[in-house]
Amino acid sequence: MTQAKQEPDRIIVNFLKNTITDINATRLAAGGQWIYPDFPRVSDLGDSSFPRIGVTIISESSSPMGIFDDTQWETINFQIDIICKKGQTYAVTTTDEALGTLGTDGDNTNRMAYDYIPNTIGNIKHDGSEFGVITQVATDSAFTSPSAGTVEWSYSTGNLNFAAADLVSYDTQAITSTSINVVEGKKACQYLAREIVKAMKNSWRTNTTFNGLIYPLKVSNNPIPFDEDLGIFRQMLEYQVRAFNAGEGI
Repeated sequence: MTQAKQEPDRIIVNFLKNTITDINATRLAAGGQWIYPDFPRVSDLGDSSFPRIGVTIISESSSPMGIFDDTQWETINFQIDIICKKGQTYAVTTTDEALGTLGTDGDNTNRMAYDYIPNTIGNIKHDGSEFGVITQVATDSAFTSPSAGTVEWSYSTGNLNFAAADLVSYDTQAITSTSINVVEGKKACQYLAREIVKAMKNSWRTNTTFNGLIYPLKVSNNPIPFDEDLGIFRQMLEYQVRAFNAGEGI
């Protein structure tokens, strides 16, 4: 059985530090702390200390593995709070995001799109080669029939529109893109919450910092009303995980 000798909240903090990138570029470069095993401190901090993430255990219960077995099968519920300050803006750069593969079978009907709708697109590539022209339109309804070498992207949806000639010429080629997503306030909280959800879903089995905890289940992902007095936005995640003999090992 996997040992979990650390307290569960410390395991989650270490996991998030290992899988979530700080969007505060200045603090990231300096190696500053921003994820803590408690409710985040907010009232006496400057703007440069945000965003902040806190992990708090809500409850822990268990049942024995058998009549004569002292090993405990644990159920642990915890809360993750993401706190962002009003007016603080962060530019999140995604490099060479994999968008899909071009084909002649209707890619412009089932459109490629970004994980997060970008504010700016640096490039769009087919098998590593950049398209010559990238044109922004307001909505999908503004898409035209672009000429070869031109890709249109919708600012409202992040969807892409390729030239018919390119669908044929670059059939089966991988499409990647580098883009910038500007987040602030509520949007920053939502972005970080979604990154945590993705990390929990995709990395709990393989990332060794999750050691001892298993089967993460998302219970809720809720925005909290804006705090006018402190000028902060908050997003609250609640998760349930399982473990054997949490905090003490087997």
